[in-house]
Amino acid sequence: MDTADHIYSSPDRLILVGGGSFNKDDLIRNARNADVIAVDGGLHACQEAGITPCAVIGDMDSAGAAEIAALGGAVPIHHIAEQDSTDLEKAMQHINAPLCLGFGFLGRRFDHALASLTVLARMTDARPEMKIVLAGRHDALTVTKQTIRTALPVDTRYSVWPVGTVGFDKSDGLIWPLDGLTLSPHGQVGTSNRTAKSAQLLQPASDNTTAFAVIVPVECLGHLCDAVMSSAG
Repeated sequence: MDTADHIYSSPDRLILVGGGSFNKDDLIRNARNADVIAVDGGLHACQEAGITPCAVIGDMDSAGAAEIAALGGAVPIHHIAEQDSTDLEKAMQHINAPLCLGFGFLGRRFDHALASLTVLARMTDARPEMKIVLAGRHDALTVTKQTIRTALPVDTRYSVWPVGTVGFDKSDGLIWPLDGLTLSPHGQVGTSNRTAKSAQLLQPASDNTTAFAVIVPVECLGHLCDAVMSSAG
């Protein structure tokens, strides 16, 4: 095994696969024209889906020896031994792509999902140039500090979760507007909103420095990926 001391780059979207729960068909469909990185236990999920990853990254406490052996030495294994970060964060620190789409980082364990949300919030500062979307079995989400424009069907669930205190100047296309509201984890949040129009806008205050998550049904994963790639910032 090699130490992951370099960045894996892709000119297009890059897919990360973790060991959590997600819809295998979603992964297979999105992996057809993208490079795939297995993140530790995500190697098993890749092999179940018939996908050979370009690399495996992680502390290797979940990737099985038989699964690694099945690669036959053809796939680089990047072992990052430190235990101060999650496997998702380890991978994020060693890749580069305009869009990173992650499967298997939201399901099975709620504490792992919270850790993933924290990583995405941290990446809005550490890697602001890279857009990140995570897909689970039921939800797709992104974390941002910037204005986001989506084109979701009318009456689609549209939830906003503030990582800290976030003020919003303007919203459009939502049943319950967020114009002029301040959201925070210990105050008002914006979960279970819905779309009222076929185009939506969410614009934080001009001096906003805090991240927030936009969470939609996983069936809208493609819409969310399009949105983060075209949003301001």
